[in-house]
Amino acid sequence: MSQFITLNTIIGNGKSYQVPIFQRDYSWDRDDWEDLWNDIQEIPNDKTHYLGYLVLQPIQEGKESYWVIDGQQRLTTLSILVLAVTALLDKWSDENIDNENNKIRKEKITERYLGNYSLSKLNLDPKLKLNRNNDDYYKSWLLKLRQPTTLAKLKPSQKLLQKAFNYFLNELNTKFNENKSGSDLAEFLENIIGNGIIFTQIVVTNDLDAFKVFETLNARGVKLSTADLLKNYLFKLTHQLSNIDLEEAERRWQHITDTIRSNDLTTFIRHYWNSKYKLERQPTLFKAIKREVNSPEKAFEFLNDLENSSQFYTAFNNSNDEIWDIEEKKSLKVLDLLNVTTCYSFMISALNNLPRNEFKVLVRELANITFRYNLSDLNPNEAERVFSKVANDISNKNVTNAKDAIISLKNLYVSDDNFEQAFSTVVINTRRKKELAKYILVKIENQISNKDYQPEDAVSTIEHILPENPGSNWDEVFPVDIQDDYIYRLGNYSLLEASINNKLGNNLLFSEKLEKYKTSSYKLSNEYCNYEKFTPKEIALRQDKIAKIAKGIWKSAYIQSLI
Repeated sequence: MSQFITLNTIIGNGKSYQVPIFQRDYSWDRDDWEDLWNDIQEIPNDKTHYLGYLVLQPIQEGKESYWVIDGQQRLTTLSILVLAVTALLDKWSDENIDNENNKIRKEKITERYLGNYSLSKLNLDPKLKLNRNNDDYYKSWLLKLRQPTTLAKLKPSQKLLQKAFNYFLNELNTKFNENKSGSDLAEFLENIIGNGIIFTQIVVTNDLDAFKVFETLNARGVKLSTADLLKNYLFKLTHQLSNIDLEEAERRWQHITDTIRSNDLTTFIRHYWNSKYKLERQPTLFKAIKREVNSPEKAFEFLNDLENSSQFYTAFNNSNDEIWDIEEKKSLKVLDLLNVTTCYSFMISALNNLPRNEFKVLVRELANITFRYNLSDLNPNEAERVFSKVANDISNKNVTNAKDAIISLKNLYVSDDNFEQAFSTVVINTRRKKELAKYILVKIENQISNKDYQPEDAVSTIEHILPENPGSNWDEVFPVDIQDDYIYRLGNYSLLEASINNKLGNNLLFSEKLEKYKTSSYKLSNEYCNYEKFTPKEIALRQDKIAKIAKGIWKSAYIQSLI
């Protein structure tokens, strides 16, 4: 159930909120605080400011206490803003500005927004409890309005908490510098902030409902992480054993996160899962994992497998990583150029279950199979389904070597005739995929000249026979309205030394360019451009010729003989 609700309603009527101890730390910074403060300043004009979704889950049935599933950063920041208000009232009291009334105002605001005092008035039972890394600092320092002597020794998230408090206190000081009225300050908090800030509150009853909410919000463009929800679930399981086990689970998760770095954590988890179990898309992933990983022991086994797999996974799209040998680097580079990830579950399973020396053979074959499949512009979802199925067979020991694994991918292998046909019409825009185009040209050149040039060789460059920006001399054979159809055809590309290419201009006729091509050491230029004229017909003929060569380069040693 969802409803619009003000901050005053959220925090009132004896409600309390708790951030799960294993949720992420406070992370808002100055940009976020400034945005919030500026939006608050506009509330008198706009009447309200919408602050997004607040997803809650009851801690105990019948009680007004809730886990904060999503919205902890905003709630924490608003709580810090209220603390800054009480600190300013405290300061004015110390300066003997409406002393008694400001003390009362501070007490009333504290009890309404922050928590309930003990009988001694010395301690506060807070309405908001933060996670394991932030709650102690929040209670021991912020709630008591204490300032640390230095920020240097604080954890990063604790520094942010303190800096947020300092920021809002400074802004309030500035706003009320000319009017040190406790009454106006209290009204600003209650009416502008308390009644002006609006949330959509969603209350869910269990983890699975929370996941469904996350998926709905993601579909609406609200960035929420499935991995965060999974982390919370795993930590709840391990916490059943002891605090020590929870800390160990937290350490492993952090190590996984640090290892994955710039890669998407949820995508990694899905690829790992599909390497062992039936293929799941992201919307069904959490439900599948929860069904299988249902005890503390299984949670640790799952975390251990993730931790082991993450070491390889993060290097899949980094072919220069030191864990790969020279041949593996070449093959992985192809997958990277094609921007292919559908085979990652297959690769994870192979590395986890097959002898390490078999991976070199497997990834070389995989590069050729995937090259044919992708240049033929076939369905990536079907490829992922097949890769996951074979990955499962490897995990279940039904496939025990690289050769059998590759043969199991037979349905993804594009036949020579179909590949040649697809290759003969392929278009690769060098503005976006220059590295891929050069890789293909170098491989073709090596095949026809029996050389071993490397794509990263700085001497060779891509030559557009019909220039990317053709001069008017080309308009007769390539009218302006069709030029874009041919500029990025592979048949329009050649390989040329930079020293020659730099001397060619957009206005040179083909016959003039041909004289330069004949001085090149690359056969793609000195032999495969040998036409009397260069028109759309020659581009098609040239690409047909290259396509016949291509099918002899990108082929599977194991599957070719079976089809």
